[in-house]
Amino acid sequence: MRKEIIGAATNIYALCDESGVVRYVGKTVQSIDKRLAQHRSAARKNRLPVGRWLRKHPDATVQLLEVVPPGGDWAAREKAWIRRHENLLNLTEGGEGLAGHSFSAEHRLKISAALKTGAEFNCEVCNTRFWRKRRDIRMGNCRFCSRECYAQSQAGVPKSVPRVCVERGVSAAAAAKRAMTQCKRGHALSGGNLFITSQGSRGCKECRKIHKRTYMEKARG
Repeated sequence: MRKEIIGAATNIYALCDESGVVRYVGKTVQSIDKRLAQHRSAARKNRLPVGRWLRKHPDATVQLLEVVPPGGDWAAREKAWIRRHENLLNLTEGGEGLAGHSFSAEHRLKISAALKTGAEFNCEVCNTRFWRKRRDIRMGNCRFCSRECYAQSQAGVPKSVPRVCVERGVSAAAAAKRAMTQCKRGHALSGGNLFITSQGSRGCKECRKIHKRTYMEKARG
C-alpha cells in the first residue's frame, strides 16, 4: 500500500541585514519573497523582535537556505539552521507549526464550528434563518437577514427629525428671506414698495395690489 504524503515542500529561509548577516531563520510553504512581504506587513503592528528589527532595516533581504521535500523532517532542519547561526531574533529553537499540512474537510468543519460564537435567528421580514456573530448580537444587528429586508421594514415608517435640525432649517430659511432684495415677481423690496406685516416680515405693495385685484375679479365673477 502506497503511503500518502500530506503537505508540500517546505522552504527554510533566512532574513539578512544589509551586510548579509543572518538575523532570523524561518520556514514556509510559500515563496520566500511572499513570506518576506508578510513579515514586512506584520512588522507594522506587532512588537516581536523580528518586527522591530524589520522596521529599523527596510533594506533587509531574504535568502533560501534549504528546500525540504514533502514528508521530510522540516522541523529538524529548521532547528539545525537556527543552531548554526548566532545572535538570531528567533524566540524559540524552531520546529513549531504545521508547515504544509492540509486538514481534511471534516476536520475543517469541526474547527469552523468550534470558532463560531453566536446564534441563529429568523428574519422579521422574510422569516429566513440566518446566523449572527456575538458582536452583532450585542449591537442589536440580529433582526433582519439582509439590507434589503431592513429597507423593506422601514418602508412607510415616519422618521423623526431632531429638534436641532428643525431649528437650523427655520433659521436658515429666515436668513435667506431677509437677504432677498426682490419678491418672486421681481419687485424691489425697498423704498415705497416695502411694507412690514403684522408678523414682522417684509411684504411687497405691488404684489398685494395684484392679490386684491385678483380677489375682486373672482368675487364679481
